[in-house]
Amino acid sequence: MSKIARHAYLIVLYLVCVIGITPQQAFAQDIPLKVYLGGYPICMEMYSDGPIVTEVNESLAGKEGVKVGDVIKSINDYVVESRSDVYSYLQNEAVSYPLNMTVLRNDRLQKINIVPPRDVCSGKAVLGFSMKDGLSGIGTMTCYTDDGIFYALGHSVRDVDSTSAFDCRDGKIYDCVLCGNCLPKKNVPGKLIGKSSGEATGYISANARFGLSGRMLSEKKGTYYETANRTVIRPGKATLVTTINNEPEFFDIEIVKTSLQCTPSEKGMVIRIVDEKLISATKGILQGMSGSPILQNGRLVGALTHVFTNDSIYGYGVYIDWILGE
Repeated sequence: MSKIARHAYLIVLYLVCVIGITPQQAFAQDIPLKVYLGGYPICMEMYSDGPIVTEVNESLAGKEGVKVGDVIKSINDYVVESRSDVYSYLQNEAVSYPLNMTVLRNDRLQKINIVPPRDVCSGKAVLGFSMKDGLSGIGTMTCYTDDGIFYALGHSVRDVDSTSAFDCRDGKIYDCVLCGNCLPKKNVPGKLIGKSSGEATGYISANARFGLSGRMLSEKKGTYYETANRTVIRPGKATLVTTINNEPEFFDIEIVKTSLQCTPSEKGMVIRIVDEKLISATKGILQGMSGSPILQNGRLVGALTHVFTNDSIYGYGVYIDWILGE
């Protein structure tokens, strides 16, 4: 690096560290931020900001009633965060009927009124629907910083039972031991199979557009890698860091296409798996690999996000700019 280039770099680095310009501004100038590389699977346990309706009694069905996928926010102006809050409130003998409920449906708050059905034997009012407090699953750690902030998955988590985006109240991540996988079939993606191991290794603070973030609890350290600006990424040879046998491995891929994105957006890259070892073991990309780091020219450029359902050799990637800049 020339003396002029070095001075320019130090000035820009000063702006980032001392004055506090945003990561996106830093990326626009291709400042090589450094992070610890992930590539290993994690188990996640997330709690929604309000219980999610999973099943509804026929007597409550109808256009104006509670529906599967509703997220309950309040009952008679009593704010609820979990199933236990709902049950505790209904134990109060002073509860008035019908129940005036606020629910999140299709990402919008909506008021509904329901009259709970009566138990055939006792004659007492029963809730009339089933709920859950959150979800769990497997994903891949992308990277984490010196101060213990982690980034994983590369895309937001959405609950298949809910009609709205999953509003994460809080959650935990755990080390994951892989037990095997389900290979993809025609138009059906395959998936990693694993289980959590030990105590929580981190707390989830956000389920954002480009993945999960939170704070690590353990001192687990990977290898330091510099990040790369999206403007320097080119179609061609690259590397996917992911785990199929409980240790991260480096697999050859090709970046088939890059999209010019001036504002944060998903699917910045199309990638193709070319590594015969990975293809032989998994037939390509499996669910649970989301968040696997993508490297090019020795720098972290993004993360795997989605697999093509009709061809598991291909998938999408998101630029590291957007992951760290959200």
